[in-house]
Amino acid sequence: MKKLLFTLAVVCFSLGFTNAQSNEGHIKYAIEMSSDNPEMQMQLAMMNGSTMEIYFQDKNSSSTMRMGSMMTINTITSESGDVLMLMGGMMGKKAIKTTVDEMKGDEKVEEVEDIDVQFVKGSKTVAGYKCKKAIIETEEGDEVVFWYTEELKMGTDAQGNLNGKIPGVALAFETNNNGMIMSFEATEVENKIKDKSVFSLDIPEGYEEMTYEQLKGMGM
Repeated sequence: MKKLLFTLAVVCFSLGFTNAQSNEGHIKYAIEMSSDNPEMQMQLAMMNGSTMEIYFQDKNSSSTMRMGSMMTINTITSESGDVLMLMGGMMGKKAIKTTVDEMKGDEKVEEVEDIDVQFVKGSKTVAGYKCKKAIIETEEGDEVVFWYTEELKMGTDAQGNLNGKIPGVALAFETNNNGMIMSFEATEVENKIKDKSVFSLDIPEGYEEMTYEQLKGMGM
């Protein structure tokens, strides 16, 4: 479950964005990571300056996560349900073409149905939006805290709101994964996208294509 929640926190926002007041937008998150483990602290130093960006227009979406100098993951989802994942880093440049249906068939994704969300008292303002608090408790007893706004909405089949379990968009969230605290907080929210090429499903030059099954075989 820890790996599932960590993975969702990283890439879940890539599937099926819609917006209550505008059919397009762009959200940028700053990412902070910390640990009391000295060995892990050395690894985290390579991830300084990590960010995640989300673009959405109608049912098209694109998310890019930059893990410092370690890795960049870009996931693009089209209205038709086609998905392109671009991964770059120390393992080289990899491109994976798949579909939302194939990803939903993954047992790790299907486990989302069993997640219990607790809505608790608390509010704070993130990037100018008033947010409410929700908590997920893992099977291991750890907590994932979401701060979400109801001013922005997703489709109910979007993984970003845990299959509709969270009634809005999380503008801040924090997870503890094996002693590593990872927090995301939105720093920019825009209602327009200047460059629509962020939704292109064309594989850029220099990427090696692989299947979704091969990706799962790598433990991703």
